[in-house]
Amino acid sequence: MKLVAIGVGLAVGFGLAATAQAQPLTPDYAQAPNGIGVTDPSITPAISPIQVPTTEVERGPDATTIVAHPYLAPWVHNLVPIAPNTAVEVQGAARITVPGAADGRALVVNPNGHCRFDGPGAQPAALGATALNPVRVDTPLFQLVIEPTLYR
Repeated sequence: MKLVAIGVGLAVGFGLAATAQAQPLTPDYAQAPNGIGVTDPSITPAISPIQVPTTEVERGPDATTIVAHPYLAPWVHNLVPIAPNTAVEVQGAARITVPGAADGRALVVNPNGHCRFDGPGAQPAALGATALNPVRVDTPLFQLVIEPTLYR
């Protein structure tokens, strides 16, 4: 689970506000849901509701990039109630741009997440998928996209 309680992963992006605006924000579609496949140790304690695997830092000429894919801890994920024979999948990303850091580069934080919540008896591969309306916020310093899918 990643970004927000909906499921969120965190990949911190890079670029100036104008650069961030030039390309539409999309979730990381290659990211597996619910922290599946994460092998790096968590840098957050087990009690934390959000688990953050080891991060990566890249410094470019215009921005600093910090890449991470946090996810909801299993105990938080299991608290989300979903109806029987139903599944909800949520992919999302946010981009927060902090211009003019001390080193002259922008810092763009881009949390990226992917969660799937399965209700009792749900088998999403056998259920009909309905893409729900995405949520999108687009300002010069903050962008957000959440793409939910309902299976039933």
